[in-house]
Amino acid sequence: MANRYFSKLAFVLAAVLLVGSASYSQPEPVQAANNPYVTEVIVRTVENFKNHADVVSFMKSAARYHVSVINLNVKEDEDDTVPSGYVFYKSTIAPIAQGYANFDALADVIKEAHSRNIQVRAWVPQFHDKAAFDKNASWKMMALVNGQAVPFTGANGNEYFVNPIHPDVQAYERSIIREIITKYDVDGVVLDWLRFDDYNMDMGSYTRQQYNNEYGYDPITIDFTTDNTKRKQWNDWRTTQIGNYVRDVKSDINSLVPGLFTGVYILPPEFVEVGQDANKFKNDVDFVSPMAYFADWGFTPSWVYNNTGILAQTKTKIGTKEIIPGLDVWWSDAEYHEIYAGIRSKFPEIQNLSFFLYGKWTDSQLKKIDSRRSW
Repeated sequence: MANRYFSKLAFVLAAVLLVGSASYSQPEPVQAANNPYVTEVIVRTVENFKNHADVVSFMKSAARYHVSVINLNVKEDEDDTVPSGYVFYKSTIAPIAQGYANFDALADVIKEAHSRNIQVRAWVPQFHDKAAFDKNASWKMMALVNGQAVPFTGANGNEYFVNPIHPDVQAYERSIIREIITKYDVDGVVLDWLRFDDYNMDMGSYTRQQYNNEYGYDPITIDFTTDNTKRKQWNDWRTTQIGNYVRDVKSDINSLVPGLFTGVYILPPEFVEVGQDANKFKNDVDFVSPMAYFADWGFTPSWVYNNTGILAQTKTKIGTKEIIPGLDVWWSDAEYHEIYAGIRSKFPEIQNLSFFLYGKWTDSQLKKIDSRRSW
């Protein structure tokens, strides 16, 4: 979720949140207009927790400023300081990020957060994963470029994606989730990067064969540049595969930790080209967290809350499932006032607001969020 933009817009998104666990009571569905919002924060481990002292310092501020939920990046989402797919806990499956072999960030954060009655959800990016990309050449996400299927590595050629449809990729990613929830007392799981990046992927041999078996033609022959029947059929099939994957993950979770809350970060539903349709996995999650970063997408603040904006689009997709908007930390007071007022007026059922920061959280930033809780 750190680099939240997808490459078609010259950016790539990360993202997935969870609400609560069996040990915490669920909120009432509708809040009074003047009730303070519940504060959630989305935390990149590599930027914030390099040792125990970092954890303690952060937790003191989090408790002081009424943070209720920490969505912790337990598996790297980007390809910058740490390669995507590397983890920040004692895994026997995925490679451990440099500097974390002797510091189990997940265990330390859980211990310090729970001692302050703060929940910790495991934020687990899925298919943006260099570790998996390097593990097996057949797992790479393939894109159609100039008539050829080539590995997709983002707009700048330095990001790494794997095929969401390949069964071995799915098995690998699911095994990491199972490892986390059985080894650690997390309060939920948040899935992210549950998508493709545009219509023209995945073009790998496995995916093409599966599609050809079902529809009788190779998807590499589709004209992805125009809105046509075959492109719609292809995208519907891809969104179904993503939905089935979430179903399987939820089945794993229910078999191991029944009742563990599960959620997903999603891009704006209007970005249909990424093959992510929340309607197809709404029954297998407890909440959905739309990334409402209006400025990143070139919108005005009203797009967050108006009748055609991201929250309205999400509600149309998921019905009565819980929505937890993902918001930025750097907007102006005027923009926050407008957005908070719009959410309270049009979406009074929303109780939790989640805030994302790419870099290091500071006491000052948490204080500002806390000062707005009753806006």
